[in-house]
Amino acid sequence: MGEFILNSSTFLGFFFLKIPISFPAVIGVISLTGIVVNDAIVTIETTNGHRAKGMDARNAAAWGASDRLRPILTTSITTIVGVIPLGLSDPGWFPLASAIGFGLIASTLMTLLVIPCLYLLLTPNLQQPQG
Repeated sequence: MGEFILNSSTFLGFFFLKIPISFPAVIGVISLTGIVVNDAIVTIETTNGHRAKGMDARNAAAWGASDRLRPILTTSITTIVGVIPLGLSDPGWFPLASAIGFGLIASTLMTLLVIPCLYLLLTPNLQQPQG
């Protein structure tokens, strides 16, 4: 599901700017996939760390996303800002930079909103017996 959202946002950006799909664009999508998977793994690992400390799934997902908010936003914003000069420097690099930029906008939202929701849906909430 994440790859569908990621690729949809990238290809919608390409459609609206009338950028043809080219080899550098595909390389951008492939590199973007690695960035997104890394963000999701780090978010889930942080959430699992909270679960290991005894939190229930709901609080662990909330704290996991909260703890990773600043690092994910920082890396996404700096990457987007970093590929802008690359895309403007040479028309050959524009599709690659556009793929990374458009995809990171959607994937950042996906990592911070959708991943914790999926964690809640797919992770059993093992409650400790009260008493």
